[in-house]
Amino acid sequence: MDPKDEIKQKLDILDLVGEYVTLKPSGSTGFKGLCPFHSEKSPSFHVSQDRQNWHCFGCNEGGDCFSFVMKMEGMTFPEALIHLGKKTGVEVRRLPSTESNTRARLLLIHELAQKFYQKILLESSKAAAARSYVESRGISADLLERFGIGFAPEEWDLLSLFLLKRGFSETEMIQAGLSLKRKQGTGVIDRFRHRLMIPLRDHHGNTVGFTGRSMPGNDQGPKYMNSPETPLYSKSHVLFGLDLAKRVARDTEFIVIVEGNLDVVASHKDGVEQIVASSGTALTQEHLELLKRYTNTIVFAFDADAAGFTAAKKGMSLARALDFDIRAVILPEGIKDPDELVQQFPGVWKELVSHSQPIMQFLITRVTQGKDLHQIDDKRAVAKELIPALSEMNSIVEREHWLQVVADLLQISIDQLRLSLTPQTPAVASAAPAKEVKKVEPFSKEEKARRILFGYLVGSVQAFVTFQHRLLPLLQDQELWIILYNLAKSTYDSGCQTAQYTFFSRIRDLLETHPMKESLQLLLDSSSFMIDQTFQDLPPQKVLEHIENLFLFLERQTQKRDREALARDLRQAEAVGDQETVRRLLEQLNSSP
Repeated sequence: MDPKDEIKQKLDILDLVGEYVTLKPSGSTGFKGLCPFHSEKSPSFHVSQDRQNWHCFGCNEGGDCFSFVMKMEGMTFPEALIHLGKKTGVEVRRLPSTESNTRARLLLIHELAQKFYQKILLESSKAAAARSYVESRGISADLLERFGIGFAPEEWDLLSLFLLKRGFSETEMIQAGLSLKRKQGTGVIDRFRHRLMIPLRDHHGNTVGFTGRSMPGNDQGPKYMNSPETPLYSKSHVLFGLDLAKRVARDTEFIVIVEGNLDVVASHKDGVEQIVASSGTALTQEHLELLKRYTNTIVFAFDADAAGFTAAKKGMSLARALDFDIRAVILPEGIKDPDELVQQFPGVWKELVSHSQPIMQFLITRVTQGKDLHQIDDKRAVAKELIPALSEMNSIVEREHWLQVVADLLQISIDQLRLSLTPQTPAVASAAPAKEVKKVEPFSKEEKARRILFGYLVGSVQAFVTFQHRLLPLLQDQELWIILYNLAKSTYDSGCQTAQYTFFSRIRDLLETHPMKESLQLLLDSSSFMIDQTFQDLPPQKVLEHIENLFLFLERQTQKRDREALARDLRQAEAVGDQETVRRLLEQLNSSP
């Protein structure tokens, strides 16, 4: 079986789309949610589990599992094929492009490196001290396996020699960020040595880089060393732990953001799995857009002195511009990070996370600490911190609530405080342009009727048998419709008369090789979803009555156009004195319905 067909057979589009979109039942057979490809407040994005397709009536996008992943992740078709193949356990051997081959090679080299480091940590005598260190931090065998943690020994070129023996070139190893050119002579050496190796994975779970944590007593180099930027790894696009957090985040409806990778590992031990780390780098718009796929609420963790608060302020501004609900969790006095808290007081971290507070409440507590609000200088300093945060709030309800709180705090009227708010240029605006959404013109009454009728006909073989000859005359001068009708006719003639929806699927499969594939598939999909919307929960007799009324409407419209065309031709014949044509056209007009 072709890998594409095998993937479709094994993959349920409802599960796939559900990783990105919150879907709710719509009628008896479908599901709907807010479209991930354009901004909307009322759901117009529909998924059919029976037909294994999706369509959005808001931006007129649609397709199958491959088109969804390609659009959602910005992948090419070969990349989507490889990604979904890995997800379903289907082997995809051929890589149709040089770019896909390069990426696949880099992914493979990282996968091998991860397994290499992990095997050393678990089995090598050279990793005895590393195993003791891991044990002292309370990292269990289960966590080592879950995060793929390993160890890079002190040897200069152990990994490089391992990869060379498996057919990778020095150029590939350098491009992957795992090896460095020797300063003297030829060959390469390992980038990471004598470090605990923590794989950096993208949100699909692919290893794309590493964080190397220096061992106690090793003063050479930084405490933490990350992979350099590579074609696979960009620190502004990867959040540590997101591959494990995304499903839990959908259930809990929030994600916790911390700084360190080991904070994430320790949190899993304490039962907090909806957690990611920015790996010591500033939170970016790309990070937040990734998180937005899975939740609308993010929780920042701060120590009691709020040492990381200043660094987090830009990220919070970006988050507000993306309409996140932002909350905070405060670590106990003297605890520097969640890792330390979990080691010393198991269970406390989980409790704190479950009782996070609105970020504005934290900010007020933070900036008023040690201040005398009867003193004008202190009052001015507090206002300087709080007013920009109030100005950034997009929600009127939220802003008005905190305006009242701050006005009471500063002992001024809420109207005076409101006047001090300044319109904010969203921090997100300078980072990337907003998504452009194609304006979708509403369907005419005729076009909507055609789509409903065609969607009904291809929903089952029996419907096509009953109504096919009545539909064809109503598609005159409609090139795409006639092509689609002929494909349905050839599918029926070929003997496709098995289970429900097989007829639809066979037609859609035929379109895969058609030169007008995209336009025809979009027409077919939108018709099928229009049927779902129009007839959901209607009894069969009512459906048939509706179908009959649509046929009558289109037949009347066709007759009206035919009479208008005859009248136009008659006027032209009379203008040139063509009496024979005038006589013939008058007969046709008089006999037309």
